[in-house]
This record gives sequence, structure tokens and C-alpha cells, in this order.
Amino acid sequence: MIVEERVHGVRLDAPGIATSRSRTSAWDGPLETVLRVLPLVGLAELLLMRTFYRVGIHIPKEEPFRTIYAVLTAIGSFALNLSTILAGAALVLLGVRAWLRGSRSATASILAFVAASVVLAVAGPSELGPMARLVFAWAVLVIVVPFLVMPGRVGERVAVGLVAAVALLSSYAGLAADGAVFAPSASPGGVVGAQLIAEALVIVTALAMFVTWVRGDGLRPGPLLLAIAPALALLGLWRANGAITGILVLWTAGLRLYLPVWIYAVALWAFAATAIGWRRRMPWRTGGMVLLLVAGILLGSTYVQGLLLIALMVLTDGAAVGGLPRR
Repeated sequence: MIVEERVHGVRLDAPGIATSRSRTSAWDGPLETVLRVLPLVGLAELLLMRTFYRVGIHIPKEEPFRTIYAVLTAIGSFALNLSTILAGAALVLLGVRAWLRGSRSATASILAFVAASVVLAVAGPSELGPMARLVFAWAVLVIVVPFLVMPGRVGERVAVGLVAAVALLSSYAGLAADGAVFAPSASPGGVVGAQLIAEALVIVTALAMFVTWVRGDGLRPGPLLLAIAPALALLGLWRANGAITGILVLWTAGLRLYLPVWIYAVALWAFAATAIGWRRRMPWRTGGMVLLLVAGILLGSTYVQGLLLIALMVLTDGAAVGGLPRR
């Protein structure tokens, strides 16, 4: 059960806000459903569209692979569309929840990001891109700050702070890249440096989450053993063809793999073990970690930016919007 946190110094179950609670509860069912389904649909999109589709392009389309490829890519395309819709719905519902709980800053930042996403979807890539990145960075800060200033829960706050730092560094890199396109003389530079620092922080974040899980639940052999599979898969693919593996990881997760590959394997093992380990006691955290994986670190579209905002909202237990649905 997600414990609803103190927001603006007032307990969420205080009698004085009973009306607000009753109005909010009407939105709990749809929000809970979206937050349950979105990680699964997003993961399907990541595996089928950004991974299988791109790998399958280079495989001869002979039967029966041609049929399998057509079916799975169609499912992946559907998953992408559905994930986009669900992400937008989740953000709108979170914005409404923030409004009903009196968090005007969260409402403004979340709905402003949704509006910027719609404008970009209609207008296409343009000079409005930097505006969306700025709104995204604003929303990141609004979501994480109430959680970071809470007492206790040091490990969780450190992990969330690292995720936010990665998001802000990626946003800066994107803004600098946009500046180089639209106003070369005014571009601040530092694109590559920000991306490299963000990638290093991804490794630290995975380890910080692992330590937080272990401190809360202790070492359990099940998650530790299951998490070995993706780590070994990464090492095996790297050994088989490092060039193609590197390109695929860049396309899917946005990682350059500039550090020794075994470091990424350890981080992947720690990340997977934590996600599996949290599934029993705090399944919403598992969902948030899945959304982090699907979003990646390049954050080159409002779709993946929205997924990261939702992931941060889940990982902070909805502190900025007055808590998440209790179930």
C-alpha cells in the first residue's frame, strides 16, 4: 500500500480536506489502471519497435520470418501508439490530482508539459522544441523537490535525486544541441560532456537503487539470480558483435557504452535485481523502474520525456501531487 505523504505541511487524511479527498478518490480508479498498464505497454514498445524492428531490418525477409516480423512489428506499432496515449492520460490525471490536492505548481508544470507536447505534435519539429525541454526540466524539479526535502528515506532520496540529475543533464544537452541548430552563435556547447556525465550517473543510480532495496528488504537470492540473465545477455552480445550491440544500446537506451562493458553489465544486474526485488513489497517502484528503462537517457521526444516524468512521480510516491492511489 502506498502511504500518502505530507504535502505543504498538512496531513492528507486531515478532516479539513475530506471534501478534497472524496473528489480525488473518483479519479483514483482510472489513474491506478493507467499506471498499472503503462509500464507493460511501454516495455512491449521498447522490445518490439526500438529493438526487434531495427534488428529485423537487417535480416532477410524469408518465410516464416517475414510473417513473424510483420506481426510483431504491427504489435510494436500498436504498443507505441497505445503507450503514447496512456502516458498522456497518466499526466493529465496526475495534473488533475495535483489540482484537487491543492498543489498548484505541480498542476501548472504537468499540464504545461502536456500542452507543449500537443503543440509539438501538431506543429512538428520547430523552434518550439527548446520550450518543451524547458517545461520538462521545470516539471522534473517540481516533482522531485517535495520528495527530496522529506525527512528520512535517505537512500531513496539519493536515488531519485540522481535520476533527476540525469534528466536535467540530458535536457541541457538537448537545449545546447537545439541552440547549435537554431542559433549557432548563441549555443552554450557542452553537449557531449553533459551526455557523458549523465551516462556515468546512470551507473551510479542503478547501484544506489540496489543499495536502497537491499537495506529495505535484505539480500534475497531469487532477484539476484534472475537478474544475472540480462547482464549475461549484454556481455554475450558484446562479445559476439560489439559494434552492433553498441549501436542498438544507443538507439534503445541512449547509452554510448564508453566505459568498460562489464561496468554496464554490473549496473544492469543491480537494476534488474532491484526491479524484481521491489515487485513483491512495492510493485509501483518496479513499474517506475520499467518506465525509466523505456525512457532511456537521450529524452529526444516528448513521449519519452513524459514517461520519465511519470516514473519520477511513481518513484517519489506522488509526493508532489498529494500521494498516489492507495492500491
